Parts: sequence; C-alpha cells; structure tokens
Amino acid sequence: MTKDYQLFGIGNALLDTEYQVSEEFLTHNNVLKGRMTLIDSARRSALINSVDGMPDDVSAGGSVANAIYAAQGFGCRNFFAGVVADDNIGMAFINEFTDAGIDTLPPRTTARGDSGQCLIFITPDGERSMNTSIGIADSFELSELPIPTIQNAELVYVEGYLASSRAGRDAARTVINHARDAGVRTCMTLADVSIVQNFKSALEYIVEPELDFVFCNVEEALAWCNVDKVEATYGPMLSIARLCVITLSETGCIVIERNQSPMRVKGFPQSPLDSNGAGDMFAGAYLTGVINEWDNYLCAQFANFAASKIVTQIGARLHSLTEYRGLWGAFHDDSK
Repeated sequence: MTKDYQLFGIGNALLDTEYQVSEEFLTHNNVLKGRMTLIDSARRSALINSVDGMPDDVSAGGSVANAIYAAQGFGCRNFFAGVVADDNIGMAFINEFTDAGIDTLPPRTTARGDSGQCLIFITPDGERSMNTSIGIADSFELSELPIPTIQNAELVYVEGYLASSRAGRDAARTVINHARDAGVRTCMTLADVSIVQNFKSALEYIVEPELDFVFCNVEEALAWCNVDKVEATYGPMLSIARLCVITLSETGCIVIERNQSPMRVKGFPQSPLDSNGAGDMFAGAYLTGVINEWDNYLCAQFANFAASKIVTQIGARLHSLTEYRGLWGAFHDDSK
C-alpha cells in the first residue's frame, strides 16, 4: 500500500539567519566557535545589533527541517512537524515549506512567545557557530501531533535537539512510539556534541529500546560512547540502532550495521565555504536512498556527494528545488 508520506520529520522549526564574520567578532561577542549555543531573546537582539550589514542568507531551517527539504528536492513526499507562531518569522518558515510542497503543522495563532531563530556566524575557515533562540519551537503539545500522518509514513526522522526540553523530549518519544506501533521505520540524528554531552539521558529516553537508523558525526559518537577512538564506538552505537552512520567531514563516513563489517565510504573533498547544513544534507540524501531501496554503500556515496556540494556555498540549503534535482541527476551521471 502506498503511504501518504515517505518521510515524517519532527524537530525545532527555526529561521536560519547566516552572517559571515571574523574571528574577532566571535571573540568580542563571546560566541563559542563551532558549537550550538542556546540563547534567549535579549541575547538574540544583542547579537543581531552587533553585526554589520544584512544577513548573507535567510531560510527556513533546523536540522531535520533541512534534511526533509533536501529529501523533498530529491523527489520524496514529506511532512514536517515543527511549532511556529503566527508571526513574521513563523509565516516565512511555513510559506517556504508550503511552496516546496512539504506539508506542515499550522502556525499557532494563540502562541505566547516568538517563533524560533538560529543565528549562524561563519568564519573565513568555513566553520559555523550557531546561537539558537528556541522561542516556542520546542513547546510541543502532544495533542497537536498528527498521529494518523505519523503512522502513514514510510520513515520517521527525529531531531536530537528535541532532547533539550521536556516538551520536545516527550514529543519525540511519542512520535517514535506511534511509528513503531504502526511498523514505520525510525531514525534520529544526535544533532550536536553539546546535546550529547548535556542531554544524554533524555536522548536515551527517546531512543529506548532502539531505532532503525541513527546519524551522528565522529565527535558526537565519541562523546556518546565516552571513548577516544571511532572504532570503540561501534558496539555502543549499535546498542541504540540497528544501523548507524558516522560522518567524517570531507573524508566520508562509516556505516556500521549489526552482523555486518563496518564500511568506510570515501567522501568528495572540497574547500569549504560554509559547513552549515552539511550533516542535514547528508541525512536527507541518505534517507532518500533508503526510501529508494538502495544498498548502504550507494546511500552513503550519494550522501557524501550531496554534502560535498552544500559546503561550497553560503547557506544550509541549495537555492531551489531545481538545484536539488540537478544534484540528483549529476550523481547518477557520475556513478554510471
């Protein structure tokens, strides 16, 4: 039976606002380089006021939202569950996804608080430092979750950032439980090393007893397992999911699966302009391969290829769905 949606994603709905800045800017404004830092609305205003000029890129974002958008561009039919207010930021998010053909939760017309925004500061080395004002993005109410939609998807993708709040944690766990009950495959991204370090118990609550897939980078995997060698992460990571993909930046990724030998898949090295969104693009491409019933190697190869393209531009997403379709075609041409 054909499902209504191929991917159902849940995560923090954030308007990504990117600025190119100097190293001195980070130092002067006490911005922690290369990390995601949660901030309040006052801090958000202060940082925006400290930047010279207009943003270099503004797009509807968030980790899972970016991955869902990429998968939509690669031909999947998707739904994204995120909470926004009926304000300028929230409606910009909804309209962008609607234009792409992605269905969403409606904005809250009675919300107390602002929609979420992520300020992304990019230094000349391509490193991104994220300062996130969650607003109402993590204020999920279980009654808002579209249970029939979850159960009528092929795969559910959950954002690890939801572990940072009780409402987000409970929403993530609820979505996964309903998916399992309906035989829908489950997947999660560990999101960021700071989430692993500070909210591991909440992440463990979300994944219990196990997932079908988990995505993480090598730093997140090492932090999760409290080890210093990637090879030592294989056993612990496979205790939470039957398959784990560990990304290694430009050198590629490692795919580990129960009862299978670990598989390293080479990347496509680039000179990065902006690393923001690389992991999200990777996940969106990999899950597109899963939906198309590709083997693990081809999924990983396409994910590496797609991620290598996004780092050569400013912004976590390509500029149009047409560009995603072009990337899809380019990969198939190159892999012949």
